[in-house]
Amino acid sequence: MPSSAVQLVIDDPENFHVLTTDMKEQIIKGAIATVNVQAALTRKNAIENLKSDFTLRNNFTASQVQFTQMPQGRYSLEAIESTIGITEKAGYMARQETGGVRKPAKGNNLAIPTNQARGGNKGAPVQKQNYLSKIKTVKGEKSLIKRAAVAAEKKMAIRHNDKLFLINNFQRKSDGGVTFKMQMIYGLDKKETITPATPWLKPASEKPAKDSETIFIAQMKKLGM
Repeated sequence: MPSSAVQLVIDDPENFHVLTTDMKEQIIKGAIATVNVQAALTRKNAIENLKSDFTLRNNFTASQVQFTQMPQGRYSLEAIESTIGITEKAGYMARQETGGVRKPAKGNNLAIPTNQARGGNKGAPVQKQNYLSKIKTVKGEKSLIKRAAVAAEKKMAIRHNDKLFLINNFQRKSDGGVTFKMQMIYGLDKKETITPATPWLKPASEKPAKDSETIFIAQMKKLGM
C-alpha cells in the first residue's frame, strides 16, 4: 500500500501543498520517474506497432522513435512531463499516424520504386544501383528502339509513358529487327498519393497512460514511501 502522503496526492493533487518540503521533493522525484517510465513504455509499444503494422525495410524508422526524459529538479507537478515522438529524419511516419496526401519534395510527379528496383523483394530497400539519383536516362532520341539500344549499351535507363525502365537482353536479329526486355523500376505518373491513417503512436501511449497510478506507486516505493 502507498504511504498516506502518496495516497493523499493520488486522491487529490491539490493536496500537494499541505505536504512537508521533504515529502514534496519525494513526490516530485516519483512523478518525474513516472513520466519517464511512461515514455519508455510508449516507445517500446510504438516500435512494436511499427514492426507489426508496417513493412520496415531496415532498422532506421524504429531507431528514430525517441523520447526526452524529464530531468531531476524542483518543479510544480503540472510542469512534469516527458515527450515521445519520432525525429524529423523519419517525419514521413507522421503522415502514417494521421493519414494525408503525399506530394513530391521537388518536381511535378512522385518517383515510386517497383519491386524490381528492390531486387524483386517488396520488403527490401531499393538497391543502391537503382537509387534514382544514380540512374542516368537516355535523352535526345525519340525512337524507343534507338533509346533502348543506347540504354543497353551504356547501362542507362529510358523514360517511356511516364515510367522508368532498364533494358535487358537487347539483341539484333538477322532480319534487321531487334528484341529486348523492358524492366520497369519507377513509376513517374502520379502527382500525389493518399496515405490512409494507420495510428501507431497514439495507441502505444494508451496503456502507459492508463497505468499511471500503478507506475507512480511503484516509483514511490522505490523511494521508500
